[in-house]
Amino acid sequence: MMEANEIQMLGAVALMDSGISLPLHTVLRRKPFRLTMKIPTTRSFIRASRAYLSIGVTPEEYEGYGFTEKVRFIAEHGKAVSRIVAAGILRGPVTGRLLNRPLAWLLRETMHPVALMDAWKLLLSETAVTSFGIIITLAAVMNKMQPLVSRNERESETRS
Repeated sequence: MMEANEIQMLGAVALMDSGISLPLHTVLRRKPFRLTMKIPTTRSFIRASRAYLSIGVTPEEYEGYGFTEKVRFIAEHGKAVSRIVAAGILRGPVTGRLLNRPLAWLLRETMHPVALMDAWKLLLSETAVTSFGIIITLAAVMNKMQPLVSRNERESETRS
């Protein structure tokens, strides 16, 4: 379960749509080249969800793996994980379709495996909508016809 601070930070990142910078280490540059992975659109989320369901392992299960199990997971599902991260980077309807596989290959070739797995876990945790279920329930219960009272007005009413 996510902490309240994590939910607020996730909400802020989602509203700003700032994204997460991913390092790609190339031979030609001394500093790593960076790509930004943002919260996916519905189309790219559907594409990433198909690849995620083909894996059949949650990020929580992956955390419980030992060294050999993690190596086996990367060997079996590394291509699908890179395609999921590529879907988070390429969000457009045309670019997501045409450049997903070449970008996934580039991610596998130039990105550190630990960074790729972290990006995979971050992408899946950012797209979790269950944390916002509390906010939706609260908005449904709230009386929309009643005016909202500010904190200062409430304090002045209790003092008098």
